Amino acid sequence: MIYAYVLCDPASAAPPPRRRGLGDARLRVVRSGALAAVYSRHRTLRPEPTREALLVHERVVEAVMARGAVLPFRFDTELESERDLAARLAERHDELVRALNRVRGRVELGLRVIAERRAPVLPDGAERSGRAYVLGLVDAHRRADRAAHELHEPLDALAVASTVRAPARPPAVLAASYLVDAGRVAAFRSRVDELAAGCDDVDVVLTGPWPPYNFAGQAGT
Repeated sequence: MIYAYVLCDPASAAPPPRRRGLGDARLRVVRSGALAAVYSRHRTLRPEPTREALLVHERVVEAVMARGAVLPFRFDTELESERDLAARLAERHDELVRALNRVRGRVELGLRVIAERRAPVLPDGAERSGRAYVLGLVDAHRRADRAAHELHEPLDALAVASTVRAPARPPAVLAASYLVDAGRVAAFRSRVDELAAGCDDVDVVLTGPWPPYNFAGQAGT
């Protein structure tokens, strides 16, 4: 049984990073044409998404990313053998090369827009009823949605690509990822700060740079 971490150029994988993989396993490399993948070998492995396991996976990906373009495999990607992994690379070789080239020299930045947790402001003289309070909450959420939209559009224009996901739970109103040229990360951060300064109804959280998990598509899974 093998566990796959990341797809990359052969030069980025050789030699494999010195750090250890899941279960303290040694990292190995399989190659196919213009592609390589970093993996570890296990007698048995049922990876659980614990904080420790996720960090091990992430650190392997980041170690390879420090050398060049990467397409991360989804956490818990297991195959029967090195031969199966090599066959996967060979079967989709040209598609994966194009996907790798698309993220070359680029990183992922994550954005969360969170509605501020505060009681809605009711107009003077408004009835302090439960209905008025709920209507005030609805109005606050609408304002937060509008602010999220006003944030996303100019940031999307700065990015090579973006993805928007439904927030995991309120009070988040936007969860987005942006594929950004590595040389433009500072400019992107400055633009986020500038836009966030004009948004009174939301908190804005920018994270990264990360490996391009949300832009690997099916290539890295």
